[in-house]
Amino acid sequence: MAEESKKTPGALVTIGFVDGKTKDGRIKAFAPQVPDLAIESPLPAEFGGSVQTLLATERIAFVAFHAQEAAGPARRGPAGRKRLRIHVAGGKKFVVEVDPAAASNPLGFYCKPADPDSPYRDIFFYAHGVNLKETDEPLGAMLVQAGVLRPPDVERGLANQKAARPTIGQILVEQKHLDAEAVEQAAALQQRKRLRLGEILVQAGLVTPDVIDKALAEQKQRGGKRIGEILVDMSLITEQDLSSALAAKFHLPFVDLDEYPINVAAADQVGKALIEKYRVLPVDIDARTLTIAIHDPLATDPIDALRLQLKRRIAEVVATRTQVHKFVEKALARDENVVGTETAVDVILRELAAEEEATAPEPLPADDEVNASDSAVIKLVNQIIIDAYRQGASDIHVEPNGAENRLVVRFRIDGDCVAYQELPPSLRNPLVARLKIMAKLDIAERRKPQDGKIRFKVRDQAIELRVATLPTVNQNEDVVLRILAASKPLPLDRMGMTERTLRELRVAAEKPYGLILCVGPTGSGKTTTLHSLLGHINTIDRKIWTAEDPVEITQPGLRQVQMQPKIGLTFAAAMRAFLRADPDVIMVGEMRDQETAATAIEASLTGHLVVSTLHTNTAPETITRLVDMGLDPFSFADALLAVLAQRLARALCKNCREQYPGSKEEYDEVAGAYDAESRAKRIGAYGPTFKLWRGRGCDACQHTGYKGRLGLHELLVASDPVKLAVQRRSSAEEIRRLALEGGMSTLLQDGIQKALAGLTDVKQVLAVCSR
Repeated sequence: MAEESKKTPGALVTIGFVDGKTKDGRIKAFAPQVPDLAIESPLPAEFGGSVQTLLATERIAFVAFHAQEAAGPARRGPAGRKRLRIHVAGGKKFVVEVDPAAASNPLGFYCKPADPDSPYRDIFFYAHGVNLKETDEPLGAMLVQAGVLRPPDVERGLANQKAARPTIGQILVEQKHLDAEAVEQAAALQQRKRLRLGEILVQAGLVTPDVIDKALAEQKQRGGKRIGEILVDMSLITEQDLSSALAAKFHLPFVDLDEYPINVAAADQVGKALIEKYRVLPVDIDARTLTIAIHDPLATDPIDALRLQLKRRIAEVVATRTQVHKFVEKALARDENVVGTETAVDVILRELAAEEEATAPEPLPADDEVNASDSAVIKLVNQIIIDAYRQGASDIHVEPNGAENRLVVRFRIDGDCVAYQELPPSLRNPLVARLKIMAKLDIAERRKPQDGKIRFKVRDQAIELRVATLPTVNQNEDVVLRILAASKPLPLDRMGMTERTLRELRVAAEKPYGLILCVGPTGSGKTTTLHSLLGHINTIDRKIWTAEDPVEITQPGLRQVQMQPKIGLTFAAAMRAFLRADPDVIMVGEMRDQETAATAIEASLTGHLVVSTLHTNTAPETITRLVDMGLDPFSFADALLAVLAQRLARALCKNCREQYPGSKEEYDEVAGAYDAESRAKRIGAYGPTFKLWRGRGCDACQHTGYKGRLGLHELLVASDPVKLAVQRRSSAEEIRRLALEGGMSTLLQDGIQKALAGLTDVKQVLAVCSR
């Protein structure tokens, strides 16, 4: 191979380093297995001579032996050699001819440049310096050889290549799947003729011309998905076929991660920050090498970054995109409480079972209390709370089912209850007792409901849980834990309001006096909205008092008071006390009775801004409800600034939402929320342009299609016509008509507009809004 170069004393070479730099010099001998390479470099002319430097081979990516000027062009290699494109650390690329057997050597391999005009006769590539070995053969031909595609498919793809050329890369950039640099890098790594990524897929013959046109159109409409995903969705090729073909093209092993022995220590060594940034899965590690699973062999940035930061060789295996994504999420969610693929709860239950088997206690009567301070029970309760918090649950439901049936634990996530764990019935008493101890409740009292609070720390994050116990049949005691909202309020402009709603609400909040109400059912986010409103006006020149039950959100600058009905500290009593404490703004957690409402009206008419909540369905109904409670309609009309009604609907998962043509029945359902004039302006006529959104389901949303919640709002501004209607004790329907004429959108209309924008779907809007 490189016999002449190795035997020539003082052979001229170019050393390529893993950081991309190069160095020219002469070497008298070369052996790949030695740890250090001696190279002589000439000194400046005024000094003469040369200097010898020892270079650690772990820093070297390749050694290129220069061709002798009198030796003529480099010799062609013997028959049987394959042409490969070698991508080395630092970004350099070489097209070479190499013996396939030599290329798999774990130390490295010799090869000859494929270009007869290359300045190098021989090149030795160290294995640790090679990012990719790419077969110089189209992917489509490889898929045909593998029996995945037929030659006519490849021919049709090649015929359509030119037409598709300018579009796909631009769409990927526009839809933010890739940035421009990533697209250019992928094209340079894949295609010898500098084709773009889209051209490579078309040239591979993965799709027919009509299918690629549909894929491009669909990609643009639904926010941009990778072309590979579109092709897999169209069932033209399976994800496994595509990944295995790419693995073969780049000489990388293809693995099934569900059966691959993953070493969890590899993820610990890399760290969650790098895993999340580069979306690679560390699967194994030893003293010298880190092995990672990837789905895109073109993405070489993670390899260089991990090599430089961890000072290790990087080996790669290829898996399907779905598997890599799933296991990356598991690695990011994993902590010291997870052992391999076994959850922390599984480990704790195994410990409890082992303890019970070892002690073999006598059966206890149903009313006897099991030792609730047992360490495994404490760990179990802690883990349930930690898992609920990390999964974004708002509530934890602990539901015992007697001495013979398993205890059920459920989480409420995004408004829906989901099963979390079924536990042995023997844990029903100790689990409930432990929660009552944490909430400082009476563990001996099982006959009546109790309320309390738990302060809990997840790593460095302190959270608070509101605890309610209720006795149920068969001597059970249920526990519901509400995970209270974050201690800091969201900015008002992040509440998901429309431009008109946000603008008018800010105007009302900045008034010096008056009444603002936020209404809706329990759990619709009223308190969160009021605190965001207070956060908007919480400045040093305003004195703000709040009466809340319970105090869920705290803000610096607010003077917050927790209600204590048992000692007579009610909302009405707190309001009267606030009026003697020089307030500018008063927040009342809830108007539960006529006395509280009347006091709030009085406060708002005497130069104070009052904000409060009420349990009503819509903004117009709120006005008639308060008048019916006995409030003076003239005082109420003078005080009222605005009423905000709101609901929480499940949001579509941004990772898997997709657009589809709506049916005539769906159009009629949507159009029914508008009159003829508004319908034409807001949604138009039924036809091909009428599109709706839905969630397909993916790993990120647990295959539900939904992730998170968003607010639907209806803001009634107390204009002069509305105030006159209040004074006349007009009906809710009349007030609603006047508010709509003033620019209000109903809850249903706001929800439909957000469904048409792809934030949720019509089904969820109709589930929380009535006509």
